[in-house]
Amino acid sequence: MSESLHFHFAKKRFVKTHALSLLGAKNLRFAMLRFQDFQRWKAIPGLGRTGARRIEATLASLFPGALVKAATHRLNLIPYQSGLAPLERLLVPDNLDGRQGRNRSSATPFIPMGHDLDAIQAWLALLDPNSHTCRSYQREAERLLLWALLAKHKALSSLDAVDLADYRRFLQAPQPAETWIGPPRPKSHPQWKPFTGPLSRCSVKHAETLLGSLFKFLVEQRYLQHNPLSALAKLKVPDDQVVIGVHRAFTPAQWTMVTAVVESLVHGSSGQTRRKWLRTRLTLHLGYATGLRLHELTQARGADLTPLTRAGQTQHWLKVLGKGQKLRHVPLPPTVFNLIGHTYQQLTSRVLLHQAPSFPLLPDLNDSGKAVTPMAIHKVMKDFFSRAAGQVRADNPEAAAHLAKASSHWLRHTHGTLAADSGIPLTLLRDNMGHTNISTTSQYLHSDADARYDAYQHFAEPPPVPGLN
Repeated sequence: MSESLHFHFAKKRFVKTHALSLLGAKNLRFAMLRFQDFQRWKAIPGLGRTGARRIEATLASLFPGALVKAATHRLNLIPYQSGLAPLERLLVPDNLDGRQGRNRSSATPFIPMGHDLDAIQAWLALLDPNSHTCRSYQREAERLLLWALLAKHKALSSLDAVDLADYRRFLQAPQPAETWIGPPRPKSHPQWKPFTGPLSRCSVKHAETLLGSLFKFLVEQRYLQHNPLSALAKLKVPDDQVVIGVHRAFTPAQWTMVTAVVESLVHGSSGQTRRKWLRTRLTLHLGYATGLRLHELTQARGADLTPLTRAGQTQHWLKVLGKGQKLRHVPLPPTVFNLIGHTYQQLTSRVLLHQAPSFPLLPDLNDSGKAVTPMAIHKVMKDFFSRAAGQVRADNPEAAAHLAKASSHWLRHTHGTLAADSGIPLTLLRDNMGHTNISTTSQYLHSDADARYDAYQHFAEPPPVPGLN
């Protein structure tokens, strides 16, 4: 790795002894964090608000122009050992920060963007920070920026079309693998890696779509002269990679197994463990009944429940702000609405419709009123499906193998698949799932393919072969 990517603190006395020990000794390599949340200094004996501000000022004088951000979990400075650091903790050296990028526009940007990290943050600031979209955009910007620095030794704003062609190949086989690839870990983990494995062509195409949005924004804001991705031919993806993963859905029989397993866990547990399985059951039925994306499920609040009376009958709808900030309303079947209310009362000891509007439909198990993160629900559901696979493996190994691969997103695919198979019109299914194009929804429709297979099942049968059953 280039020595320019390593940062050495000068030997200097800081305003507090504890701050000095925190920052470390001479020549220790660091990725820096700004003391933006001054409530964090309370965890350091002897360090107060004024001292924290002085530390920030000192760091700024040592590294002028470096973009550093606050740790959300604790006040900490993480040693810059491998060169890989999440966007929130990345300190870029002056010669690679993009101030002198070859693709920089000579015009003054419309919004203040001094260097590449500033530009990326300005782009991300346009999105809801809690949305799945924002996380996806940040992930792709983070990967490209790290690759530009560590593999190309270039600023993001110096990348050209040839570099982006190289990056396309890199995404399909990140090398060296030990540097770039690792199991999923929190970004605070010292062994965090940007990738969990090579990307499929479909995923590469998706990544380039998001990065195209970044470059388009930077050109429109007069930060860059041109979009280096525009010179690349669109990546062609085989049809079998873009079809919705209907194989990642449960059959009616498998869904019956899943619901039976979760009922057994609910009734066979107590205390906090039972609360966990109660919420898991709620997640299963709410996800299956509505087809919501995971981040839509975790963002649902009591205020989003909308009753509507028609012909003397009360309907219950769920207001959903979905992908692309598009608002839609999803019907809640009466049995599901009743389950939500019953489970909510068991988890919170409160009546759902009398609860504060800001309370989430999937409540925190500590009853804090805070929303559960999509990652937390994802992990709980993976754990549940693994347990379900173990329970049915002896009697049905094929179903167990299918369950072992399942995740929370399978609930959405199961909703689409079984709804289409039951004859619900595609236009209604499209609106329910929040698809922009009905061609996306139509991929859940299997009846045409089944009819075609049945029609050709006995077509061009060869004559019987003696001795062959």
